Amino acid sequence: MRTTTTALDERPDQDLPTIPARINPDPFLRILTGLVLLGWVEAQRLWRGREPLQDGERREVIDRLFPRGMPKRQFFTRFASLMMLSTAIAVFGILADSTAVVIGAMLVAPLMFPVLGGAAAVVMGWPRRIVNRALLVAGGSLLAVMLAAVISFIIPGHETPLPAELMARTSPNLLDLGIALAAGAAGAYGQVRRHAADALTGVAVAVALVPPLAVVGITLQLTEWQLAVGASLLFLANVVGIVIAASATFLAAGFVPGRNPLKGHTQILRGVSWAAIAAIIVVLPMQFGRGNVLPVTDPTEEVTAVVEEYVAERGSTTEVVDVDVAVADGVTKVDVVVASTIAAPLVIPLAERIADYLSSKVQLRLLVLDSDTERATVDP
Repeated sequence: MRTTTTALDERPDQDLPTIPARINPDPFLRILTGLVLLGWVEAQRLWRGREPLQDGERREVIDRLFPRGMPKRQFFTRFASLMMLSTAIAVFGILADSTAVVIGAMLVAPLMFPVLGGAAAVVMGWPRRIVNRALLVAGGSLLAVMLAAVISFIIPGHETPLPAELMARTSPNLLDLGIALAAGAAGAYGQVRRHAADALTGVAVAVALVPPLAVVGITLQLTEWQLAVGASLLFLANVVGIVIAASATFLAAGFVPGRNPLKGHTQILRGVSWAAIAAIIVVLPMQFGRGNVLPVTDPTEEVTAVVEEYVAERGSTTEVVDVDVAVADGVTKVDVVVASTIAAPLVIPLAERIADYLSSKVQLRLLVLDSDTERATVDP
């Protein structure tokens, strides 16, 4: 048995060559630019040719997003009850590491409608309703976090390591914001065009609002502050993405009266501007806060692939037994166990390859087990 340890610092990136201005751009870049311009022209054509909703259709959408005729006490009781039920389902599903149960919580959650209502209030220029929907979302979110923390405290014991369903909602990235944008557009379109209303169920599953809140409550109870921040940022990214995309979809679908709803409506532009500022605030830590504001994404799967590729290049005499990765204080600590019949893999080249892939400081410990391989071929 042999153990080798080495550490490598991150090496500075090499300067990229400068492309002269007179050289023709890459063909792929030209194709991409052409597609973007074509999409922009098509979007303008659709915008000019859109048909605003009739007054009756617009009233139906408003009645769905801002229900009338129901006593406020009854409305809030129903909303709070659904929030508590969906949160409880989400907490149990996360602690049990059950994806199916978490999906059930997404379907029960009532948060999607007030978020879409806030987007509709933005494009219609209704500041009072914007505040009303924002307070409703904030109150429901606070209720979900508190209930999740209580349930997590009551349930004895937790898995170590934490469940994958929990960890998956603690390190958001730009892909999560992209999902929220697409889901917000689909949700708004389903409200305006009732033939697409069946898409709302898929939207509720695609952009989870309650599960991240449940993770916030669980991680706060466990005093895992960085994980709680990550889950909170995922929830905010979902809300901001839905509001921005839904607002744009409401405008494009003719929900706002008039052929040019942006002309002369400064309150609409102001609301959209605030939503864009919120998106920038959310994107900054997602893009640049990894390891500081947000927890580092678990690189075990990627490191394992790098190790297996390196070992495979050395022939069939070495086999990967186990790879364990931990990130702390900006250092990626990798423990690799291999079984070899002849010579041990060189530790420094392997550490260099992992450091190149992760672009971070790597501390590698390689444990080599001596093994014997026996083969036999027997005819029947």
